[in-house]
Amino acid sequence: MVRTKGDIMSKFLANCVVMGVKSKPSQDGTRTYRTAMLYFEDDTTSLEASISDEHEHLYKLMEANKMKSCHLTVNLREYKGQRFVDVTGYSPTGAVSLPPASK
Repeated sequence: MVRTKGDIMSKFLANCVVMGVKSKPSQDGTRTYRTAMLYFEDDTTSLEASISDEHEHLYKLMEANKMKSCHLTVNLREYKGQRFVDVTGYSPTGAVSLPPASK
């Protein structure tokens, strides 16, 4: 467990399937919020996790490889009594599709 600026954070590695990803702008339009819906086959549960701006490349890779098994690194953090799950690493298993090249 790590403490950073008042946050308490734990890192986990998981095998799961990314069911899908979505993004939406903030109300003031200054940022974009990205999330991934994760499905864990072992116990048939799902969980929504956020993807930060610094991990936008993971969002694009997850979008190109949705519905495929993967290895995932997530941080579980607590801030002001609320818990958040953040994706910090993603590695698809099996055949991999690359996101389209940006122009």
